[in-house]
Amino acid sequence: MPYIGQFEQTRKINRAERRIKENSVPLKRIQQLFLSGELSQEFIQEKIGPIVLSDLIEEHEDAKIRYLLGGFENVFIDKNTNESLIINYFDTLRQLRYIDVKYLHYYAGLENDEKSKYEKNSKEEALYLQIYTKLERLYLIKHASTFDYFDFGPESSEESLRTELTKYGKNFVAFISKEFDVSHYEESIKDREEPEGLLPKLKLTE
Repeated sequence: MPYIGQFEQTRKINRAERRIKENSVPLKRIQQLFLSGELSQEFIQEKIGPIVLSDLIEEHEDAKIRYLLGGFENVFIDKNTNESLIINYFDTLRQLRYIDVKYLHYYAGLENDEKSKYEKNSKEEALYLQIYTKLERLYLIKHASTFDYFDFGPESSEESLRTELTKYGKNFVAFISKEFDVSHYEESIKDREEPEGLLPKLKLTE
């Protein structure tokens, strides 16, 4: 019915206007960076801007807008003109829910551990395991190859998993979050002890 489509369009416009007002400070910074001419205005207007504007309108979770705009601002700050890389970062963000980003930030050392509050076999624990698998599938996190993981997957103990950000995960978190320092993160995990029960590395022979 036509009026349903009109209602949906009005709702999206109202949501976009509200988000613009709520995020006026980062948007003002982005506007100043845009006018500075550090990056081609055509590149922003034709390639990156439409993606950000579309996600600003379509994104269901208000809490994710800070990461969307954070990434957009970093395009200017880093003078990043790698269109494929930028688009891929925004595609990845689009696939994540806010709670997924919070867990990713936990593994990046930016959030507290929420999963320790979950009871064994609870719905919340099941949700966490699903999120872990999603982050792994998107190549944002990786785990140690242990016998424990071979048997139990993401249900293994955290000590056994020894979860870390992947190379892509580190770059992605740095893209959406100003608070993340790659060098500091790498220093923090450098002296971790190897987990027990590591699977032996196979040596292939010709």
